[in-house]
Amino acid sequence: MKTIIFWRWRGNLTFMKNYPKTKIVLSSGLILVILAFICLFLGFYRNQWQMARPKKFSVFQKDVESYVIARLVLSRQAGLLSDGGLLVWGDINPTDVNESDYQHQYDTYLDGLTFRTHWVKESHPGFQGIFFSLLDRLSPFSPSNNLRFFRMFASGLFAAVLAGFILWFYWELGKLSAIFVFLSILISQWMTLFGRNLFFVSGLFYLPALVLLFRLRGEKTGKDISYGSLFLFVFSLVLIKCLFNGYDFILPTLAMTATPIIFYGILEHWDREKFLKRFLTVVIAAIMAILASLVILSVQVAFASGNFQEGINSILQTLNRRTVSNNQSLEPIYQRSSNASTWSILKIYLSESYLSEFQVPYYAIIALFVIVSIIYFMNNRKGLQPLFPPAKGNALLGATWFSLLGPLSWYVIFKSVAYFHTHMNHLPWHMPFTLFGFGLCGFVIENYLTAKSKIDSKIKLSQSESHSDG
Repeated sequence: MKTIIFWRWRGNLTFMKNYPKTKIVLSSGLILVILAFICLFLGFYRNQWQMARPKKFSVFQKDVESYVIARLVLSRQAGLLSDGGLLVWGDINPTDVNESDYQHQYDTYLDGLTFRTHWVKESHPGFQGIFFSLLDRLSPFSPSNNLRFFRMFASGLFAAVLAGFILWFYWELGKLSAIFVFLSILISQWMTLFGRNLFFVSGLFYLPALVLLFRLRGEKTGKDISYGSLFLFVFSLVLIKCLFNGYDFILPTLAMTATPIIFYGILEHWDREKFLKRFLTVVIAAIMAILASLVILSVQVAFASGNFQEGINSILQTLNRRTVSNNQSLEPIYQRSSNASTWSILKIYLSESYLSEFQVPYYAIIALFVIVSIIYFMNNRKGLQPLFPPAKGNALLGATWFSLLGPLSWYVIFKSVAYFHTHMNHLPWHMPFTLFGFGLCGFVIENYLTAKSKIDSKIKLSQSESHSDG
């Protein structure tokens, strides 16, 4: 009996000694992801960590969220697809809207009342309104509880997608890189503010990039993605983004979707033909998805107005109003935004603080990433023994600075939106520029500490050998 117990114990010990390291990595990664999800969810849903000012958090973008709340009322009142399923405002004059009008949308929904009149928003497909209206219809709970559940859903989706990014950083670039990304999200006032809003459903901005990061990482196991599959992935995910949260931050979303191509193209040393084909496939798929969403929006407007051409005209007018167009037929207020200098707009967004309590402007964050990039580059230049893995470091460096094109393109091309909405257009810095930038910081520090530890060990070993020889 004692002999059997001994051999079982010995077998278990041998098993533990040979237990695959990948299993341990998966376990610790899972713990990090669960912790990250819980912390981010609480921050997004209830500002648990006070990363945003409480009053600002409670009323942030209440104006646009009230579109969705009004849609819930109209769906309950006239059907899910009434007025093409578009977002609305009820009982207001759209040329003279104030805080009480926004609150009226909430009061009407929460009290189970109806609208006498409504105004249709024709520049947004508004599928999040249809989705939440469907849940509202199926739910046995009160409107107040439903509103809490909807915000929990939006917060949970955003937290889950960002936790997925953290897991990817953990697997691909190391523990400290993932921790830096996690903390950078947790302390950001702007990601906290956008976390639970029912109009934006912010997780959908990041979902195309996340899916592509994991799918391209899967190629290491030999599961190559075909161009057709790549097209379908990007087309379907970007189409969902456009239908559910419209065209807000569309350029940062597209740049973010292309960032995995940059990272893995550099990491895996794709040849020029493969890189260009994949990059163009992503671009074409995204453009086709946007066009498909515009066709759907035109059909929705046609149902609402009875005129398909009105849908086309509405889209063109919105595009003309929100970009760098200098069309003199625009209202004077929009001409003012067109005449503003690009630098005057960029300066506002660069000077905004990353944090709520302490002034840490985005230009300081960018300067930090520049310094870390220089440290990496100088150490890995030709002729020196590199401290950092060149393949992953170069891929991360390229992806980080490519992703900066997303926010910059938004502020420059969608100049009118940037000009008028300086109180909220700061999320593009995080799509995904700051995520990759802070990931780079963690990567450089972790590899520096690892290299230093190895050097110290070699020095101690050589010293001990010299003492023994003496």
